[in-house]
Amino acid sequence: MKSVIRLFIFFNILLCSLTLSAETVLRVAHPAASPTKGNPFGASGTTPTLFYTAIYDRITDIDNNGNIVPELALSWKAVNQNQWRFKLRPGVVFSNGEKFTSETIKTVFDTVRGEAINARSWYREAPNYPRVEIVDELTIDIFTLYPSPLAPAYLSALWVVPHGHLKNVGLEGLVNDPIGSGPFKLDSWEPERIILSAYENSWRKPKIDKMEALIVPDSSARYQALVTGQIDVAVAISTDQIDILEMNGHRAQMRNPIRTLVLVLKSNDPSSPFSDVRVRQAFNYAVDKKTIAKVLLSDLVKPASQPALPFAIGYDDNLDPYPYDPERAKRLLDEAGYKNGVSFIIETVSGFIPNDTAILQRIASDVAKVGMDMEVRLITYPQLARNSTLGEMSGHGFIMDFTNRYADALKPIINTNHSCRGAGPWFCEEPIQQVINEADKTFDLEKRIMLTKNIVKYYRDVAQSLFLFPLIGLEGIHKRVKVWKPMNDRFMYHLVEIEN
Repeated sequence: MKSVIRLFIFFNILLCSLTLSAETVLRVAHPAASPTKGNPFGASGTTPTLFYTAIYDRITDIDNNGNIVPELALSWKAVNQNQWRFKLRPGVVFSNGEKFTSETIKTVFDTVRGEAINARSWYREAPNYPRVEIVDELTIDIFTLYPSPLAPAYLSALWVVPHGHLKNVGLEGLVNDPIGSGPFKLDSWEPERIILSAYENSWRKPKIDKMEALIVPDSSARYQALVTGQIDVAVAISTDQIDILEMNGHRAQMRNPIRTLVLVLKSNDPSSPFSDVRVRQAFNYAVDKKTIAKVLLSDLVKPASQPALPFAIGYDDNLDPYPYDPERAKRLLDEAGYKNGVSFIIETVSGFIPNDTAILQRIASDVAKVGMDMEVRLITYPQLARNSTLGEMSGHGFIMDFTNRYADALKPIINTNHSCRGAGPWFCEEPIQQVINEADKTFDLEKRIMLTKNIVKYYRDVAQSLFLFPLIGLEGIHKRVKVWKPMNDRFMYHLVEIEN
C-alpha cells in the first residue's frame, strides 16, 4: 500500500510538472537522493555524484579512457615530489556572483580539514594535502603529505564551492544552500523532487532551461515513467528492459564502467566464517558468475578477476576470474571445518544496479548447492553509505565496490576500509599493508604500478571479497533526448539536448 501511495504522489508531481510553460525541461528519475542533500562533501559514491555534477565543478576530471582532463584547473605540473602547481581557469563565476580564484581552492581545503564531521567523503583524504599556497590569483600550489604522482587525478574528487559562501555557512550550510559554478542552480529540494534552473553564466552553459531530479526508489516505476513519456532519463534500469525500450524507439545507454562490484567479506571479525581464507575462496568458486553475467546482465560485462578495471593503472592482465568449481568449494569448506555447511548474512540495497535482487538470489542459489546458507538482508542506501564508511555494517558481508574513478587500482585500497588504514577496516593484513604503504609513498610511477599489481593479485588470491563484475550503470533514455553523453560516473548535463 505504501509503495502505491508513493507511486500516486510521484505521478501527480509529474502531471503538475507537465503544466509548466514551454521551457525545455529534463526530467531524470534517480533511485535515491544524496543523504546529505546539497553538501557534496558529506556523501560519496555514484548516487550523489550523478546529481552533484549538475551544480558543482571539480579541479580536474577523468575521461572514459582514464586520462586526466582539465576542469577548473587548465594545467598542472610537479614542482617537486610533494608539490603540484595548478593553473586555474579564468572567467569562472559562481551562481551567487562570486569569482573563482586561487583563494577559492585554498578555502575549500582549509574547510574540509577543519570540518571532518561534515566532510565525510573527504575526511580521510584531507590530511594528504597539509598545505595550500596561493601563487597568484589563478595559480595555486598544493602540497602533498607523501610523494604522489597521481595527485591531479585524485583531486578530480574535490568539489569546488565559492569561498565567501563557504566561510559564511560552512559545509553544513551547503545542505540546504548549495552554490556552485556548474550548469544548474537549485530552486527547491523536496523529498520526492529536486528542481534546478539553468545557470546562464556557467562556463559549462546548459542547452536546456530546467532540470527535475525525481526520487523514485522502485526500478520498475522508473522504467514505466520513461515508457509513458513522463520522464526523459531513468537511472539504473534493468538489462531485461533494453529490448522493449528499443522497440518503442527509445534507447538504453551504459556508462563507462569504473567500479568493480563485490560482496565485501568481513575477514577481520574472528566470529565471521569469512575470517578463514578457505571460506572466502569457497564463496568465489561456488558462484557461477559467467552464467549470471549472460542471463541477468545481457553479457554486457564479464566476471571480474581483481579489484580493478582494465583502464586503471595497476590492473594486471595476467589474472583470471575465479572459475565456477563447486566441488573445489566443497573441499575448501570441509578443510575449514564446515563439512555440514555454514550460514552467513549479506546486507544489500535494492534497485541501484540492474537486476541486483535477481543477482543476489542467483548467488544464494549457487552457494546453497555447496552448503553455504546465505541470508540476504535489505538495508537503505543511507544506511549503507554511513555504516560502510564508519565500518559499522552488522552482517558478515555486504554489497560494495572498488571504484576506479581515478583510473588507479591502488586508490580504492589506500585510506579505505578495504585496508588497515580505514576507519573501520573489514580487511587488514599487515604483510600486504606494508606493500600498500610503500606503493602509496613512491613518486616512481613504474615502481608504483609494479607494487600495485602485486597488491591486486594478493587481494584476488586471498579472496578479499566475492569479486563479481564491472558495475553496470545503465540508463533508459527517451527518444526526445537527442544528446546524452555521460563521462564515467558523471552526467554531462550541459551537453544535453532535448525536444520540447
